Amino acid sequence: MNDSTVIERSVCEPEAFGEIFDRHFDAIAGFCVRRIGVVRGEDVAGDVFRWAFENRRRFDLKHDDARPWLFSIANNLVREALRSAGRQQLAYDRWLTREMRVGSELAFQVAASVDAQHDLFAVAAVLELQPVEEVETLLLFAWEQLTYSQIAEALAIPVGTVRSRIHRVRQHLHEVLDTRTISESLKSNLGGSLCPRA
Repeated sequence: MNDSTVIERSVCEPEAFGEIFDRHFDAIAGFCVRRIGVVRGEDVAGDVFRWAFENRRRFDLKHDDARPWLFSIANNLVREALRSAGRQQLAYDRWLTREMRVGSELAFQVAASVDAQHDLFAVAAVLELQPVEEVETLLLFAWEQLTYSQIAEALAIPVGTVRSRIHRVRQHLHEVLDTRTISESLKSNLGGSLCPRA
């Protein structure tokens, strides 16, 4: 039974909406947690499903998959959380979330690839500087694996806008990471310093 059928049924049988929660809570919670940290993220995820349940009659029954609708709600609530919380606290929350997620694998990852670890921070730093709309679009594509048309539906924008946003962020990431690679190569060749030798 697809999401549309379940939601339609839940209008008369409210308990049926629990199936939507069971199917999609993990994905929505993961998205929220990665954006704003564990504590706020889990709270917001709960709010997403509470709002969706209360407004289930608004769901467009032409769509079989409820994920774009749920991610649209999540994205709006995450934006509200970002506006109301201090950036420093959110940065700490995201770091704490990452530490919890990596857990015992952290030591192995660091030992296996210090460069990969640096790349992770480089990517995070670049994304922090991008327009929020472009980052949201990329994350729905990269993290949640939504199609371009599903992202367009979730963000209420044309598919062409989705393509251009993702292209711009990817291009900027490539430029920054390529620059970093060149910089590291120069450091190595110059004995660890970018300053000219005397």
